[in-house]
Amino acid sequence: MNKILVFIFGLFIWSCKENEKADLIVHNAVVYTADSLQPAAESFAIRNGKFLKIGKNDDILLLKGEKTVVIDAKGGFLMPGLIEGHGHFLSLGKSLRNLNLIHAKSWNEIIDSVKSIVARTPKGVWIQGRGWHQEKWNDKMLASFNSYPYHDELSRVSPDHPVMLTHASGHALIANEHAMNLAGLSSEFPSPKGGRIVKDAQKKLTGVFEENAMEIIENLYNEFEKTIDPVLLEKMKLEFAQLAESKALSFGITSFEDAGTSLEDLHLLKSWYDEEKLKIRLYAMLYEHPDSMIFKMKSLPIHSIHSNMFKSIAIKSYMDGALGSYGAWLLNDYADNPGMTGQNLIEIEKIYSFAELAMKQNLQVCVHAIGDRANREVLNIFEKFSLTDKNFSFRRWRMEHAQHVDKVDIPKFQQLGVIASMQAIHCTSDAPFVIKRLGLERAKNGAYVWRSILNAQVHLANGTDCPVESINPFECLYASITRKRIDNNMEFFPEQCMTRDEALKSYTIWNAYASHDEKIKGSISVGKLADFIILDKNLLSCAEREILDVKVVEVYINGNKVR
Repeated sequence: MNKILVFIFGLFIWSCKENEKADLIVHNAVVYTADSLQPAAESFAIRNGKFLKIGKNDDILLLKGEKTVVIDAKGGFLMPGLIEGHGHFLSLGKSLRNLNLIHAKSWNEIIDSVKSIVARTPKGVWIQGRGWHQEKWNDKMLASFNSYPYHDELSRVSPDHPVMLTHASGHALIANEHAMNLAGLSSEFPSPKGGRIVKDAQKKLTGVFEENAMEIIENLYNEFEKTIDPVLLEKMKLEFAQLAESKALSFGITSFEDAGTSLEDLHLLKSWYDEEKLKIRLYAMLYEHPDSMIFKMKSLPIHSIHSNMFKSIAIKSYMDGALGSYGAWLLNDYADNPGMTGQNLIEIEKIYSFAELAMKQNLQVCVHAIGDRANREVLNIFEKFSLTDKNFSFRRWRMEHAQHVDKVDIPKFQQLGVIASMQAIHCTSDAPFVIKRLGLERAKNGAYVWRSILNAQVHLANGTDCPVESINPFECLYASITRKRIDNNMEFFPEQCMTRDEALKSYTIWNAYASHDEKIKGSISVGKLADFIILDKNLLSCAEREILDVKVVEVYINGNKVR
């Protein structure tokens, strides 16, 4: 009997020790942790989907058990899974299925792309595309107004299809004649508040619609979408989500912060996560038309039944538009458009009312603000709430883009704990026309000034705003570190560069902080979720141009290989 008890006790002790062993060990690596307390390591161990221990090879290998999987990284560079800090998840997937015009170099190239789609699309079916930007074309258009093309050539190749091509910024679109006829438009049709139907000096419709005027065409498409079988529509949206996930994972992105999704689609996303149809972690902001936002935001927060996979705890609103389309709201006139300062898209009072309800529901408020006037107005709104909430800074409300900020307003970001959610790739992408729009002094002292923002100890987040830009994080990291364009090496005020460590943190732990997740992810730290990637180059030491060529070797989420 005693022998049996001794055997059972021994088995129990062995079992306990085995339970202390790791499920996975990665060793012989160059580990960048993004953890200031332990910046680097050679090895780490994982158990139950979390980092168990980080350190030297010999110490970590002591945690090897009979069932432990051991990976020899052979000197490879490992780091936390990347976090896309501001993108549009379903729109990214949709752009991968529809016409993607982000790399188009001319209006003629776009016309040819539409012509090709028309040839294989049934008459009457909408044709959509996104990504064109007239400031980035190499050719001269036969006719243009305000630097925009006229719709004529587009209409000529698509007489039997409504066509809607959204600008890269998402703040303008061009429609063909068929779509405008469906909308009942004429030269006398007035522009709505907060938007512009672009007409030339003779009141001819160019086909371009800016900001709130875009709804005239978008609402027509939404009506068409309602005619699609609901089961088929949901299947299409799931495909968009899976395409977006696949693209993100291919670049080592294990978490994605979505900058605005409808309540209907948030519920769809939750259901897909509940059913384990998606693997990437997703934080999503609610965005709805201002007239219905108050009602719909009462449905928040939303969480998946699977912990730490999907959540919607934030709302998104727009104060202004984009710089390229003269929609960014500025304190002073555009340098190349005297008398124009841009505009606010909705009333300041409405954004205040959204924020007021968000305070009551303990939701994060994220406001799109590009121009210096827009940033100042949003800061003023946030400041009013800080006067009655001594813990306001812990709310981590966000300024989405913060592209052009008057230097006197930068300290207020820090005082209020407002996160500057910037997209470094916008800096180099927009560089060819920023000085033209703002003038030299404003461009130098207030445009994409992340060095000034960091020096003021403001929390910063980074991302690509995909599909406005490519989701490629290495291009964005290159822009963060060098402020150079990839194509011609144009450098945009390099004194505002980030260090490499800052750039890597801006894509990991800083973005985790921006979504209230820094305690569970964003760094390779004991107890955190085991999301990490293996790269073929050392991002800390490789040559600057080599950053653009980095390849993702493997991707892990919860310690499980997903790519």
